[in-house]
Amino acid sequence: MFSALRRCPASLSRNVSSVALSSRVLRTSLVQTPSAVRLAVPRLPVIATQAFHQSAKWYQTAEAAAEAEAEAVEDEYEPNNGPVTKFKDLALRGLVHPNLVNTITNSMKLETMTDVQTRTINEALSGVDVMAQAKTGTGKTLGFLIPIIQRMIDADPQLGDRVHGYKRARPDDIRAIVISPTRELAEQIAVEAKKICSGTGVIVQCAVGGTQKRAMLQKTQREGCHLMIATPGRLMDILSDPYSRIEAPHLTALVMDEADRLMEQGFQEEIDKIKTFLPDPDQVERQNLMFSATLNKNVVRLVKDTMRPGFHFAKCVNEDEAPTHDRIPQKLVEVVGFENIMPTLYELALKMHLNPQERNGRPFKAIIYFNSTSEVKLAASVFYKLSGGFKRNTPLGGLKAFEIHSKLSQQGRTRASEGFRFATSGLLFSSDVTARGMDFPNVTHVIQVGLPREAETYVHRLGRTGRAGKEGEGWLIITPLERHEVKRRLREMPLVKDESLEVPKVDMSVSGVIPEEAAKLIESSVEAHQRINPEELQDAFRGLFGSFQWYSDKNRLIESANRLAEFGWAMSTPPPPPASVFGGGRGRGGGGGRGALEAVVEAAEMVVLETAAADLEVSMIDEVAEAAAWPISTLTNGIAPRRTF
Repeated sequence: MFSALRRCPASLSRNVSSVALSSRVLRTSLVQTPSAVRLAVPRLPVIATQAFHQSAKWYQTAEAAAEAEAEAVEDEYEPNNGPVTKFKDLALRGLVHPNLVNTITNSMKLETMTDVQTRTINEALSGVDVMAQAKTGTGKTLGFLIPIIQRMIDADPQLGDRVHGYKRARPDDIRAIVISPTRELAEQIAVEAKKICSGTGVIVQCAVGGTQKRAMLQKTQREGCHLMIATPGRLMDILSDPYSRIEAPHLTALVMDEADRLMEQGFQEEIDKIKTFLPDPDQVERQNLMFSATLNKNVVRLVKDTMRPGFHFAKCVNEDEAPTHDRIPQKLVEVVGFENIMPTLYELALKMHLNPQERNGRPFKAIIYFNSTSEVKLAASVFYKLSGGFKRNTPLGGLKAFEIHSKLSQQGRTRASEGFRFATSGLLFSSDVTARGMDFPNVTHVIQVGLPREAETYVHRLGRTGRAGKEGEGWLIITPLERHEVKRRLREMPLVKDESLEVPKVDMSVSGVIPEEAAKLIESSVEAHQRINPEELQDAFRGLFGSFQWYSDKNRLIESANRLAEFGWAMSTPPPPPASVFGGGRGRGGGGGRGALEAVVEAAEMVVLETAAADLEVSMIDEVAEAAAWPISTLTNGIAPRRTF
């Protein structure tokens, strides 16, 4: 049994004022099994912060510490004694249970750690708190899962062995908790955790909003839980419920992933309440791990309130790396009208799917973003009709299609995200629920239909491609209504106008000679829309107005929408626009006066606020855009319209 090893204070050759610096205790632990003895992990010399007086000073100090750390690595360690960079070496050095490592190397086929994994796993295995600045898509999930699972095994060696038969634990025996800002990200983490734990006795549960609480409680009470992955609201709900029987009296690890997003979405209060239901860290030692892409003042405050003195700061963001919008080629396509959008997507998808040689043979795998849920649903339905159900003998044969939006059931969203994640090629029709945090490998294209609400949304969507060093490209499809706004809203983006497609240039309202291939694509698109449920078309028509609430010329907007219904959908009479377009019913379309409009807006806001508090997700953004277009009868019930598949 090794004793704790304390480092001597490290010196820092930088002048840092009013911030105390010191070394920290290296906590080592042993796997308490006769088969292996854990060895002390060779440590990187780290200068950690103990005082946290001001965010700017702390950040400067943390940067200086990170630079000092990087400079000292080469000097102090020989290659064989340095930090572990291969997953298999974690087992060879006795740092991580072999069952965990075997799953990672054999089943998941992972060999070398990413930068963020190297700089967090080595430190976290020693028991210190870790604050890591890292972007999504860098492998940070394993960076916190491996240490917290190993920590549980250290405390209870029996958890390291796989249970033969049915795994079972107690619901009041949660050893580690991971808090995520969105349900999609939480479920993604849970999937990863269950894979890693498949060769152990550790039981993983996922608690997120938007799912039936009762079913989740029954599952957890029946199977028990060691590792809980949750969104803040649902976690607070079950911990505060005395009848849930879910507790964490032996909690040894707390992880907050995407800490900046947790703060942006206003979860500080929920997190503070959650901590009141956890054991006193002075009585039960708890390791805290935090990951954030940015370090703003709210994140700094959270660090100060959560981390123990002497925590390790790992800066895994390269300031010299070009931002997403500079690294990824971006093309701008302007169509004649709304009616050209769907056939343009069809032409683009066929071009990319049938010509993989343009991408060095990489299969076409694209995410297509829309600004409203109803548009996502319609596009997915139309492409299903265009492909004949994606049969092999059609132009889109072999190209799988998926859809994700807030009105899908949670089971449907999980099934779609997993299907697209593991698909070699395919199309994902999506609202903004997948724009942040979700990691879909090998996405070659991000196609955005309509101008995003702000530049930040555009960049986050674009970031779903070009990941892990692989090439990708972005496409933005806009109408003449957005021509001037795109120059203002996305003025920093290197958009290059594309003229390679034929369909965007065709004026479908004017008779004339057009290229044969373009004519076929347009005709196929119109026929597909004629086979769509009329209610789905009406929903998409209303959703269009929700997406263009910012547009001031409402008469021109109505004319453009009517063109879509007439020439794109072959409807003899366009659906009526929502009453909100005319100021609460004063004008065409009728309505119930201004009072009715105010009731709609107030009810919509209440739905959004209540659902956001319960579900804790960013997916409500697409429902907010459609709020004014929802029927009054739906909203006054206090329930956002949802469709379950």
